[in-house]
Amino acid sequence: MTKSNLRAIIGENIRNERTARNISIDELSELIDLTPGFVGLIERGRRGTTPSTLYKLAEVFDIPIDDLFYTNSTHLASNQQPACTTDIQKKKIISFISIFDGKQLNFIIAIIRGMIGLKESLFEDNFEED
Repeated sequence: MTKSNLRAIIGENIRNERTARNISIDELSELIDLTPGFVGLIERGRRGTTPSTLYKLAEVFDIPIDDLFYTNSTHLASNQQPACTTDIQKKKIISFISIFDGKQLNFIIAIIRGMIGLKESLFEDNFEED
């Protein structure tokens, strides 16, 4: 198998996984820290990618990494339910905060707790019975 054939297989599998989950190229590029244009080149088999990026893709798609290398992958669209928008948003948050240290994470936790309190108070204000 040539490099270009392997790139084409990997690119097609990435596109199939992405579209099966209704993830746009822009959303996927944010999740794996690449530009949308570069993701498009990978999907078309015009560019290769690093093992690190393949690992990130497998995590985003929740599949074994080797499924990206085969033409008849068992986890492709026919066997996977598309990820919902909330799942994608959660993965984005996790990818963003993965570089934070303990102090920064405590700050984020405080913000989230404040948002939860705000949401609860808004909910109570809007739905109080008379």
